Amino acid sequence: MPDAREVVDRFFAIRLGISVEDIKPGQVAVAASDRRTFAERGHGFIRLLWIVHFGDRAAVSVHPAALAEVSRLAWKRTPDQLMSDDFHLRAADALEAALPGASLNSAGHSVVFCHPGDAAPIPTHGDVRTLTVAAQALWAGKRVYPHAVAHPAVERGEAFGLFLDDKLIAEIITHEPSVAEMANLVAEDGIEVAEDYRGCGHGKALLAAWTCEMQARGRVCIHSTSPGNAASIALAQSVGYVEHARTRAVTHTSPEQQP
Repeated sequence: MPDAREVVDRFFAIRLGISVEDIKPGQVAVAASDRRTFAERGHGFIRLLWIVHFGDRAAVSVHPAALAEVSRLAWKRTPDQLMSDDFHLRAADALEAALPGASLNSAGHSVVFCHPGDAAPIPTHGDVRTLTVAAQALWAGKRVYPHAVAHPAVERGEAFGLFLDDKLIAEIITHEPSVAEMANLVAEDGIEVAEDYRGCGHGKALLAAWTCEMQARGRVCIHSTSPGNAASIALAQSVGYVEHARTRAVTHTSPEQQP
């Protein structure tokens, strides 16, 4: 299996347009994003500002029109200061000034985990199976997220369900990487556990099974969530995931109107 941190750093480097490995501790790097790198095929928007905090170093990728002003704002700031509300608001203002008429929205904070080594399977009373369209009728309880069987991961054989007494109580998909050239090297999960079955270890068992399967296919596994989602963070950590980076973003919701 490839070195997880190196692979995830490369993943971020391509999306940011920055050589992440060249950023030294305490440094902040700023670069211009471009439409090709930041076309988020799975989410349908263009990232115009993306801040990533890698422990004690940070990177900012921004639309070229606002590059000079954002670079000035970032000058002599620490990585922690770069994640602050103050910098985020000032950088967003610079974007709005550089792109008059653009409809911007904040994508908020996220924390990104990766699995550093070989995951261990976790025993479960349920049965983990590859999902098919027929599984939709077996879902237990109300839906919170769109059903996994509607996701392209089903066609790719990368959607799995945890069944208990032939009820689908948890499901997980592999998101399509936004960096196409990394599709065979990284895998990011999307997981849901039916409300009545949470807190019983089912999500942990399913995430471990998915992680083992993706690693067997030679891919490094990524899990991302909001910093306030304690349950999601605890789930990832219980399977052996470690924090890799924290991010903030400003996005443009209509790629067709990209200036």
